[in-house]
Amino acid sequence: MSTRVLLEWLSAAAVAQQFAGIARCLRAPLPALTGERRLALDTAMRFSQYGQALPAFIVLSQLRRELPNDAEVCARHDIERAYGMAGLHEQQGRPDAALAAADALLRAVPWHRATRMLRASLLAGRGEAAQAVEEYRRIVELVPGDAIAHSALLIAMQHDPALSADAIADAHRAWAAQHMPRIAPRWTARMPHADPDRPLRIGWISPRFFSGLVADFFLRVLERFDRRDAQHVLYDAGGVDDAGCVRFRAAADAWQRVDELDDAALCERIRADRIDVLVELGGHSPGNRLRALARRPAPVQATWLDYFHSTGTQAVDVLISDAVSSPPSLAQRYSERVLALPSGRLCWSPPPDAPAVAARNAGPPRFASFNRVNKINDAVLAAWSRILAGVPGSVLRLKARAFDVADGRTGFLARCAKQGIPAGRLELLGYGSHAQALAAYAEADIALDPFPFSGCATSLDALWMGVPVVTRVGETMCGRQSASLLASLGLDELVAENTDDHVRRAIDLANDGARRRELRATLRERVRGTLCDTDRHARELSLALREAWRSWCRGELDDV
Repeated sequence: MSTRVLLEWLSAAAVAQQFAGIARCLRAPLPALTGERRLALDTAMRFSQYGQALPAFIVLSQLRRELPNDAEVCARHDIERAYGMAGLHEQQGRPDAALAAADALLRAVPWHRATRMLRASLLAGRGEAAQAVEEYRRIVELVPGDAIAHSALLIAMQHDPALSADAIADAHRAWAAQHMPRIAPRWTARMPHADPDRPLRIGWISPRFFSGLVADFFLRVLERFDRRDAQHVLYDAGGVDDAGCVRFRAAADAWQRVDELDDAALCERIRADRIDVLVELGGHSPGNRLRALARRPAPVQATWLDYFHSTGTQAVDVLISDAVSSPPSLAQRYSERVLALPSGRLCWSPPPDAPAVAARNAGPPRFASFNRVNKINDAVLAAWSRILAGVPGSVLRLKARAFDVADGRTGFLARCAKQGIPAGRLELLGYGSHAQALAAYAEADIALDPFPFSGCATSLDALWMGVPVVTRVGETMCGRQSASLLASLGLDELVAENTDDHVRRAIDLANDGARRRELRATLRERVRGTLCDTDRHARELSLALREAWRSWCRGELDDV
């Protein structure tokens, strides 16, 4: 391959955001670039524009070695090196220094996409949701074709209490209109294999088939599916090998690594595997392959699990949810047909090494929230300030990775002070390991759920450790996660309709020691019997996918 052909391919791959292919290509040394100086600079610019700072640095470093006196090359290389230093500050736990370095670089080169992405992430990590949203919007304006930054904007919007659910739904549809390729015609249900009752081939695609949240909610379900009803093919779009990945491969009927395939090759692979129902598990989460679904590699395409909103695109036919997370009254905000699982959209695998539920000593109640600081906006802090004021002597224990560093603690304490929460009423703990987080619930009485982006795994952890969760139901899926879990447990008393109700219910529970002791003694078994019933969930999920297939066979998905 000539230098020109290589650089043209790399530039096109950057725009197409086929990052695994770029990484594979750059494992080998680059040829001499001097003869293609302008094209090499343009390729480095494409990398910068589309979030590939390291490839940009690799190309510019070689150009500088070859052309050490070229002023433009040196200036561009210095920009990427300055970005690298800002990123290093962030990696080393100095977010304030990282933000200052990012601001300084953006004053000189406001177009630098990677730096703006870093800045947006830092703002989100400080709980400054509105500021993060604005930064992501600037990126989308600078690089209109950047689907990844636009997806990051959608996620950030769901953390901002000032944005309406309708605005967020409209933004998802706008993403689809801007970034989804032209959607291929729907498969015709008159094809010979359109038998509503035959065994199916179901494909599942995710970048996170390894130890983590996808494993916690899907691995045991995958192991329990009835293979007489369907065969299950997993498409690994992440390429991470660990013990969880080994279990996923063992549980699948077939396993395909697809992280280095472009969208066309991925869809060819899915079609070759004769997949009837394709379930994508990423939505707009990082590493997703949502845009590939525009090619319609399978007759029925569904979304589930690792994203908490409608995808916004007509290429996805079905969204798997439940009646609390996605009630019929909110159907206008979904581009997909909602199939509601009777017992809830999720089935959880509790940690096998969780400590026993510990009895609480007498004394003032301790509230807790172990959610990411991204979710703890000023509206949440204002509500929690009222709760603490209404329960004399109480304290609030927060545990998050942001508190592992001094910058994170100092900035958060300043935000709390503005909302009337003195430092003496707070316990800020670094997150540590998951086992340490579970153990820290031993001294907690009530978990406070943030809004508008509520907890899910954190709420399940608290409930498993006997700590009731008080939540405020929202208007989006991500704002109804804890409400859905509590509804499954028959604990509607812990679900508030608005902020005032949230404050009142938390204070009432804090003042009801007998109810708290009862919940502490019974919550784990409630969760085990309701939210951890893998066999039931496997049946319900299989029935939902079968119903989606039958709907296609009847031609009913044409109206989605």
